[in-house]
Amino acid sequence: MRFVLPANALHRLRRDARAAALPATLTLAAGTAGGFACLALGVPAPWISGALIAVTVLALCGAPTRVPDPIRFCAFLVLGCSMGTAISPDMLARAATWPVSMALLALSVVAVVLGVTAFLCWVARWSFETAFYASIPGALSAVMAMAATSGADMRKVALGQSLRLFVLVAALPHLIGASGVGHGTIAVPAHETDWPQVALMLAVSLATGMAAARARVPGGLLVGALAGSAVLHGTGLVDAQLPDALLVPSFIILGAGVGMRFEGTRLADLRASALAALAAVFVALSISVAFALLAAWLTGDEIGKLVMAFAPGALETMSVLGFALGFDPAFMSAHHIFRFASLSIAMPLAAHLLFSAGRGRKGGR
Repeated sequence: MRFVLPANALHRLRRDARAAALPATLTLAAGTAGGFACLALGVPAPWISGALIAVTVLALCGAPTRVPDPIRFCAFLVLGCSMGTAISPDMLARAATWPVSMALLALSVVAVVLGVTAFLCWVARWSFETAFYASIPGALSAVMAMAATSGADMRKVALGQSLRLFVLVAALPHLIGASGVGHGTIAVPAHETDWPQVALMLAVSLATGMAAARARVPGGLLVGALAGSAVLHGTGLVDAQLPDALLVPSFIILGAGVGMRFEGTRLADLRASALAALAAVFVALSISVAFALLAAWLTGDEIGKLVMAFAPGALETMSVLGFALGFDPAFMSAHHIFRFASLSIAMPLAAHLLFSAGRGRKGGR
């Protein structure tokens, strides 16, 4: 027996599809325009930064913003695959120094959480729960889920987390360039695109990305795609690079996805809490940069690369932004995965100990 949708159901499906298409078209159009504007202004990582700024403005103006999940999936696949093409045996040979920088990264995460929590509690007068969850550098989904059950002010937590990522993506590339520490040294040779090799790279990256996502690897699709592409290039099976026709839209989609976090943010909330949240970003970034400078002194690595690796932002976004600036993608991904994994393990334990102790003190009074 054949199943036939009623005419009114088909009409609703078409109507819903058209309604969803308009915000997506508007979001991607704004992101593209922002990317071109930043490119014309000579801003570093223009497609990511420009899309972020344009879509953030769109969201704060109350317009609906949307990037469909299948489009975001394709963008992360392309970006992971492209990052894998830049990994060389020489980069991996320098992995012997990674334990030193990772140890300092772990210390920097603790210092960021303590420093930002103290600032937001004592200076901004936020509650301890709100300040703690707003201070955590990354693992946003887990942070929001735990904050929702803790009594924290969810609007302030969301604003603090979103504003930190906005500042990092919009300003950090420019600050790295202006500070004189320079950009990375990865250069992609210009040559005609070998489409059969590109197809093979994307197919392998899709398989490894899906496998990593199923295995619940942090940033699974991006990291798995990177690994698959890196193996193909490391073994000499392929030597092709992904063309700008694939990379540029993917950068725009990434930036637009970050800007969408501000959808639903009321201007009244922004005015009330933005100054404290921005000051907290400055505290977090200052601590991270201090530890990055110490790591550069101990390991001899590039300062810019370490600043990006220690940046207290989202795993996928920071890894791709570092790659867009020309820094070692294996180093970027390894450090941000380490930070994410450390937070995922330590954050629930720390929250339990801190908030249990606080409740115990209140109960004893």
